[in-house]
Amino acid sequence: MKQTIKFSIQNLLSQKDQGTVCGPMSPMLFANEVALQQEFKFNRLARVRFEDERINQRREDGGYTGHDTLIIGCQYANDLWLSLWVDSGTGGTPVAMCYQSDKETVCIPVYDKTRYAVKLSHEQICEIFNYVFSNPETIAIKKEQELFNDENREL
Repeated sequence: MKQTIKFSIQNLLSQKDQGTVCGPMSPMLFANEVALQQEFKFNRLARVRFEDERINQRREDGGYTGHDTLIIGCQYANDLWLSLWVDSGTGGTPVAMCYQSDKETVCIPVYDKTRYAVKLSHEQICEIFNYVFSNPETIAIKKEQELFNDENREL
């Protein structure tokens, strides 16, 4: 499959020595709020960064907003569920969801109606989900020490 979009995925969840799972405050608050409102559980959280900085952003005050595109998911014993969201800071927009077992990506109509400078196509959304399904370790909860080592490796 030819890559049509350039992106990277930043895992946001880590596990402390005591077993507590934690992540950055803003994405965690957003994910917790969405999970509570939509009545689902999650144990995977990641940020998707795009080479094209206009994706899922709005023009504002001569520049673009800093909205996060987040993957909120749940790893089950026999399946992986992923959802894609735009976190605008004061709310969010659901983009799509997909189970690994059937790989049927369901795009959410409200995303199509929301104005962004550049939006993801259905094919690009599928590409992101398929990448994670093929590389589930990219969103697996890391031990806090592993996360520290990864960050130091990038320096």
